[in-house]
Amino acid sequence: MENRRSFLSKATLGLATGASSASAASVAAPQENAAGERYELSNESVRVALDSEGRLMELTNRQTGNAYLATASRHAPWRMYYRWNTPLDGALELEIPTDGQKGRVRRQGNSLELSYESLTGAMPQTGKTRELQIGLLVRVALEGDRLIWTARIDNREKDKGLEISELWLPWIYGIGNMGMGPEADALYWPTRGGRRIEAPYTKVTTATGPAQPTGFGSNPTWSYSDTGAPDYRLAYPYPACMQWFTFNNGQEGLYFGSHDKTLMSTVLNVASGSGERRSSGGAGPARAGADAEKAMSASIVKFPFVSAGETWNSEPVVVQLYRGDWHEAARTYRTWADTWMRKPDPPQWVRRTPGWSGSTLKGQSGRIRSTYADLPDVLKRAQAVGVNLIKIDGWNKEGFDDYYPEYSLDEAMGGEAALKKALAQIKQAGGKSFLYTQGQLIDPASEWYRTKGQRFAAKDIWGYEYRETYGGNGSGAFMGVMRNKWFGVACPAAPGWGDQLVSQARMVLGFGAQGVFYDQLGGGPPYICFSKEHQHSKPSLAVGPWKVKNFQQLREVVKAHDPDAILAIELVADCYAGWVDLIHSEGIGFYVDPESFGEMFRYTFPEAIVTNRVQGPEQSDRKKQFGHAFSLGLRFEGAGRAQDPYMTRLIALYNKHADILLEGRFVDTEGFLCDNSRVSSHALVAGNRMAVTLWNPTDVAQRAGVLASGYQLETAEWQDPSWSGPDHWIMPGDVAVLVFRRS
Repeated sequence: MENRRSFLSKATLGLATGASSASAASVAAPQENAAGERYELSNESVRVALDSEGRLMELTNRQTGNAYLATASRHAPWRMYYRWNTPLDGALELEIPTDGQKGRVRRQGNSLELSYESLTGAMPQTGKTRELQIGLLVRVALEGDRLIWTARIDNREKDKGLEISELWLPWIYGIGNMGMGPEADALYWPTRGGRRIEAPYTKVTTATGPAQPTGFGSNPTWSYSDTGAPDYRLAYPYPACMQWFTFNNGQEGLYFGSHDKTLMSTVLNVASGSGERRSSGGAGPARAGADAEKAMSASIVKFPFVSAGETWNSEPVVVQLYRGDWHEAARTYRTWADTWMRKPDPPQWVRRTPGWSGSTLKGQSGRIRSTYADLPDVLKRAQAVGVNLIKIDGWNKEGFDDYYPEYSLDEAMGGEAALKKALAQIKQAGGKSFLYTQGQLIDPASEWYRTKGQRFAAKDIWGYEYRETYGGNGSGAFMGVMRNKWFGVACPAAPGWGDQLVSQARMVLGFGAQGVFYDQLGGGPPYICFSKEHQHSKPSLAVGPWKVKNFQQLREVVKAHDPDAILAIELVADCYAGWVDLIHSEGIGFYVDPESFGEMFRYTFPEAIVTNRVQGPEQSDRKKQFGHAFSLGLRFEGAGRAQDPYMTRLIALYNKHADILLEGRFVDTEGFLCDNSRVSSHALVAGNRMAVTLWNPTDVAQRAGVLASGYQLETAEWQDPSWSGPDHWIMPGDVAVLVFRRS
């Protein structure tokens, strides 16, 4: 009993520090559960209740009167897994089931606390369990329309091979809809740039078959399902660009936000039933019964790896029951991000660039497509359509996607003198250039890897290197079929990796380029690294915080060389975006797709300068690719490759109205009304002016009119220059721009 009191006392002190003085004054002595008792938090916005066993009974938005739990089943609002030794004498993943645990609930001020002195966990042998000397305290505090969830885990085990590896908090099972029926809801999901998934309840509860993984490039080794069959799982930082999501029906919504400044590798999870992936043996009776209710669950998953003798306090997870559309959820997350995330501060020439033109000199097969002397002509073609920036890939002797991180100049392409001359000519002609380097891949075929690179590689739970595969194509059959090449992945916390990245920047800037590009550095999966030789304090803290440290060092080096030089990266993640000047995007949200919703990232972090990516089912349709990009204010990748009238017009509009289309703040659909929902319409604001972009993604002409209350129309850029006014026809694939001034 003394041990129990000691744990409860420590846990309460550890988690109550954020309570207000009024709440602290109302703290009562721990009160034992009464059978059937209801423990409730309630105000004018929210009501949440647990029963005497700590199971969630109610989750209601009192602003609208809608209850979000659709099933009669009750469950504890958490799930947990532990790791015990190795598969030879234990297991890498064992569940700590919530059913049957002896918990205790009490209300303390504005919070409910659910505590366990010890827990019962599964054993590797099916059906067997063991008592774990693991203390758990879950706390939910009510603040306005928000529920703040935190946890404390106290591992008192003597067995050094036992650690708590995974916590789902909160785990909310039984979500039905937001009050207007399941077909009215949408899940706003932060994949890459954003997805809008209509009727998520229907999709996840009717999904059949195994989960369909989505990998990175051609690599399946770290895959999480992101298809809704039977779940949506997404790792952060990246492929989740932010660590929040929301359900919303246009009138109200339910926000889940991981407000975690540690940047621990995290999984966002929305699933059918329990959310537990079933093996071929099927689910147990309790799980099968829950799944049969066709309910939906949502959770934030952390990987704390709490070792024997260690106590871990979680960062908060916010669940907000709000009124309004999805923008309200985005503002909640952005308000939190503003308390600590760095904001981008790029040079003005980058802020005003409409995009870049690119050139790959040497491919993976070794074939040389062009030489250093050809680069000034690449700029000339780009300038002909209004672009002054070129990105140069495959400039090194090793070629594109080969022998990373080795970079040497190729005499066959002209040698060092020729490259420096070409870059100087580009600068003299008013252009800018930046050179490609790789940000995390290590080629096992390189001498660098064989002599020292192995110690930089991230290690998986089995002690082996994580691997990714990428390959180019040739004109023959061999390079088209047997083309995949495997790479190791550097752990950002490996001693000396940050110095390697810095050496690449100094090399490129020394050639005379105006910037350096790091492929994959803005994302890639947040590999949980188990190397004992690296500097991370936990396997799940190997990526996020250490990439930030490396970005800080890189930015200092680049800006010390030249304040106008740029640090550019591939892949979009909010926690890295503030350290760089330009981001090359990848994935849904940045190309056309029925669920593509790049507005999610653009609205939440409008300061980031991000390009489109020519990908997806419509990648051969230039009007759809670049019209979509223009409507969201994205810069253009490969903008100067083809000199067609459509691209020339889009770039001309960007350049003519750069002060607002390129430097303005993206506010999505706020501040105006468009009378045609089939036309994609968005706004950007700069000072007292607002520009509304209109894009017709359909195959027929559309007439659209815009009303901007409090503004007067200043300029109208329709397809026909003779047209004027805020209402006109837009041809298939075409765009229009209306510039208003506040009256």
